[in-house]
Amino acid sequence: MAVIGNGTPLMARDFAESFNVSVPLYTDPSRRSYEAAGWRRPTGSALLGLGSTLKAGVRAMKGGFRQGRTKGDPFQLGGVLVVDPQGSVLFEHSDKTAGDHADMDSILAAL
Repeated sequence: MAVIGNGTPLMARDFAESFNVSVPLYTDPSRRSYEAAGWRRPTGSALLGLGSTLKAGVRAMKGGFRQGRTKGDPFQLGGVLVVDPQGSVLFEHSDKTAGDHADMDSILAAL
């Protein structure tokens, strides 16, 4: 398992320390890996789909989570890929909006 972010190496180190990340953590400020995965960076009216974003924010706040200082590209959407050692994609989830997350049970089943 590994994590890929899009901030600077210093931001990645801070993230790893702040959240006690114990898996390999990489950073791709060029976002080429995001592009290769087909993960989008919405612009224009797609960026303004605030309904689902606000809903996710309220859900997170109710769960005790707070937005910290944004690092990296705040508009780049991410996702989850589970890839086996031979390079076959076993699971893929591409975030549609901010706050969109893959189903954890589905990720674990793929692992």
